[in-house]
Amino acid sequence: MVNKIYKRKKLMVTLLIVAVVAASALWGFAPIPGEVAERERDELVIGYFPNLTHAPAMVGLEEGYYEEELDGVEIKTETFPDGSLFMDSLLTGAVDVGFVGPGPALNRFVEGGEVVNIAGASNAGNIMVAAPGVEIDSAQDLDDRVVATPALGCTHDLQLRKMIDGSDLSTTRRGGTIDHRTQAPANVAGLFRRGQMDAAVVSEPWASRIEEADDGHVVLEWDEVPWEGDLPATITVASEDIYEQEEEIIESFLEAHERSVEFLQENPEESARIIQKQIDEITQEELELSVLESSLERTVFSTELDREAVEEMAEISEEHGFVSSSDLEGFFRLNSGD
Repeated sequence: MVNKIYKRKKLMVTLLIVAVVAASALWGFAPIPGEVAERERDELVIGYFPNLTHAPAMVGLEEGYYEEELDGVEIKTETFPDGSLFMDSLLTGAVDVGFVGPGPALNRFVEGGEVVNIAGASNAGNIMVAAPGVEIDSAQDLDDRVVATPALGCTHDLQLRKMIDGSDLSTTRRGGTIDHRTQAPANVAGLFRRGQMDAAVVSEPWASRIEEADDGHVVLEWDEVPWEGDLPATITVASEDIYEQEEEIIESFLEAHERSVEFLQENPEESARIIQKQIDEITQEELELSVLESSLERTVFSTELDREAVEEMAEISEEHGFVSSSDLEGFFRLNSGD
């Protein structure tokens, strides 16, 4: 008799569960699948570059902020030499979230890539340096000069173009007199020494390295180049899928990101040591602490982002043919509710 009652109760419970699931499907209750997906995620892949402007990633990893905030989720990382490779990995699902310059992210977004901007990371950090004996105070001083940026359409390139657009000059690519070339920042000092280049827009720590080695000098500081330090050097992005479907994961990641940025703001000396260690482990190259400390003084770390600066950057990129559109509707998913 007891067994019959037990079986009857078990059957009633089973039927009740089936009824609840059926009702949820009938009425379109989406939270159940979403919640299951969140609970089932057991890893998060974060992508970043071994660059000073990507320091929030390095600090977050070194201090264990990601593990603490994303408790129960295994943190994996991938590092990249450039934004194009990072975006390939993000859009193919090899990377979930990470850090990249605004240029590559905007380019892929306007091409239809499902990437969203979820926070700032670092601003400024881009400097114009020149070879010994070359003085540059304005765009007019670039006339008949050889000037480099790391790539066409990158943040540095757009800063140079904004600077030139306010003058009557243009690059040789557009029939003008400024010989604009692309060159890896690591090669700039050698080209300066050989007299093969006059100036370049580079990110830190390259400007500080050039200064310390007396291979050149700074002619326009981080707050003197276009956008006066408000243009993001690095932004925080995620695939649209994970942003839309896994709110809890994104919120926890952003909590860790906020803690990393606060650490960088409050502990510059310890931050320099962390950055030195991380870059050395990834690239097998140890940067001098004095170089890193100088670089940190020229870089502003923040989770906030100047949206107007990014929108103007997109407009310049469209004007010069790097992207087909400057329409960024849907790209910004910041804390402000965009």
